[in-house]
Amino acid sequence: MDEKALTELRNQRKKALADADAIVTLAETESRGMTEDEGTKVKAFLAEADRLLGELEAADRARLLRAELDDKKRQTVPDIARSVPAVVPERTPAIEVKENEQKAYRKGDGLTAILAGRMAFDPHQHHVAVREAERLYGTGAPQTRALQQSTFTAGGALIPENFVGAEFIEALRAESAFRRAGPRMVTLTNGSFTTPKLTGSTTVSYLPNEGDNLATSEPTFGQLKLVEKKVGVVVPFSNDLRRNASLEAIRVVTEDLVRTVAIDEDTQCFNGTGLVGTPKGIYNWIPAANKTGQTGTALANVRTDIRKMKNGLDSANVPYSRRAFFMHSRSMNYIGWDLVDGNSNFAFPSLQSAAGASLGGDPVYRDNVLSITGGGGSNESQIFYVEMSECYLAESMDMEIQIFDNAAYSQSGTVRAGISRDESVIRLIRKWDFGMRHTSSAWIIEAVTLGA
Repeated sequence: MDEKALTELRNQRKKALADADAIVTLAETESRGMTEDEGTKVKAFLAEADRLLGELEAADRARLLRAELDDKKRQTVPDIARSVPAVVPERTPAIEVKENEQKAYRKGDGLTAILAGRMAFDPHQHHVAVREAERLYGTGAPQTRALQQSTFTAGGALIPENFVGAEFIEALRAESAFRRAGPRMVTLTNGSFTTPKLTGSTTVSYLPNEGDNLATSEPTFGQLKLVEKKVGVVVPFSNDLRRNASLEAIRVVTEDLVRTVAIDEDTQCFNGTGLVGTPKGIYNWIPAANKTGQTGTALANVRTDIRKMKNGLDSANVPYSRRAFFMHSRSMNYIGWDLVDGNSNFAFPSLQSAAGASLGGDPVYRDNVLSITGGGGSNESQIFYVEMSECYLAESMDMEIQIFDNAAYSQSGTVRAGISRDESVIRLIRKWDFGMRHTSSAWIIEAVTLGA
């Protein structure tokens, strides 16, 4: 089966899963169970996805067998041995190329090199590629290159059409403080997500006299609608760098992308403006009344500000489900280490815990995207107190990274030819948005100079 047919099968399977997900998401959004017709359609889409997966795996097995057959054909037998029948045990291919005999390798680099040799692979091939790499190289082999793109067993299994990063997403989750705090994760179906919300409750009234009419009262409703915002970047790099140090070069680029995207996500979730196709952050979702200036830097002042944040959410009847504090490390270190009571005891020793800091029973997350150079004195920061169950982080696609060999790209308005410059590019694309179910679900202390 040629690559074009394989691509078509992958696209068909992706569409079947997306169609099933859309039906389930619709039922969840409307807070109802699925109808019999919807359940039948979901089962049909899942069955089609399983059938297509079987075809893809069968194609992989066929490619493996073809490669093994080609390898057997290349083996020559001396004439003197042809007249002597013998049982020759099956030979396990052993392909090992060391980049530098004097270079020190860490245990497992061989497997890492194979898995990351050309960035990644399709999700349905993951288990096949891992087993093949372990069989050929072992988990403790020296660093090894994928030798031939055209031969499946020599690395062709790991040459991707594109990379949709399960591993990348996990790394992002570990990097993003906002994600660790537990916002609601939802899917943008066809580029948007809409959920109804109650904006005003009913009221009751007493009847002064028998026979008086009851007063009428109606609740008011609204909607939270999120629309995908597209973010991405193109990273050009020299093919010489890729040829001579592919593992380390790609690793450096991807780790930098992980940090960059995590920092951007936290920045937008906290202070995004919502302008020019960007998400709107908590600061611009909540009303001005929920933003107050720092009272002072003394212990009594800090306690007052903490109480003000907690009372602000409690008074608005915000649910107490997953509340969390977010602050810059400068503020966190000051409250945890500098503030002491009259007996020189730490006032908030729970902020010193590396395993999981807390304040007033709620977790505290250290996040340095909260600037300490704001305000008139260029030394001010913020402290956020948020009910995370009221925050929606919506995505319409997995984070996507692709490598384009010798591709043209635009840099500062100038189109550069990768084939002439012997360069390739890595492209990252992500579509997401952020919103709050109720705008009273967060409180911000501004002009924070703790530790400045």
